Amino acid sequence: MQKVPFLELVGTAESATDALFLIREVKPDIVFLDIEMPEMTGFELLKLLPAIRPAVIMITADPSYALEGYEHELTDYLLKPVSFERFLKAINKVDSARLQKHLPGVSEPGGKSVSSPKEPQERVLDTAFTGTRNDFLLLKENKKLIKVAPSEIHFIEGMRDYLKLYWADRVAIIHMTMAKIEEALPVAQFLRVNRSYIVNKKVIREIEGNEITTNSGRKIPIGVTYRANVLAALQKNRI
Repeated sequence: MQKVPFLELVGTAESATDALFLIREVKPDIVFLDIEMPEMTGFELLKLLPAIRPAVIMITADPSYALEGYEHELTDYLLKPVSFERFLKAINKVDSARLQKHLPGVSEPGGKSVSSPKEPQERVLDTAFTGTRNDFLLLKENKKLIKVAPSEIHFIEGMRDYLKLYWADRVAIIHMTMAKIEEALPVAQFLRVNRSYIVNKKVIREIEGNEITTNSGRKIPIGVTYRANVLAALQKNRI
């Protein structure tokens, strides 16, 4: 869950009873729910929730519950161990109306956890990427291609085989390497500041020591081996 920028854990519960009260109290957008729990099963807990309930993603190691899960209108049904890619697909199944109102909260496998969004405007796109060094990049969202000007991207964060692309009002998570997207971005506009971050020069507000602060207040460290290149790239604008 920590890899998804808009999710914030707001509570966990070790029993079905605790989970029931917690869900009613914090009113999360998504609950990740185990089946085998003390006191009652996850399915029995679902029957106690109000008609207007959070999206529920069930997590279990037993595939035999899948049919019963769909009868309870689950958003998704995840089998342990859950890969990060499968986790993202489950989050993306939450209906668009819910995502527009709030972004999802989630719970931890093996227990009942609930969470709320950090940034209401941020969203995850089920994306692929195409493009070269041009005036725009294309992000594929399901069957749609979304045109994005590189200048609109504030910075990019790498996380294993995925990237987070940050705009002013949203975040896209795409399956791609840092090297590939670096090839597609305008060299004069973007800086690789460490192994995990590429930053748009226009959003750099200040540099103090080995840390960049963006216009939005985000702190991004400058890697030791990248510092000379970063300072050299910005030097021509110094007065």
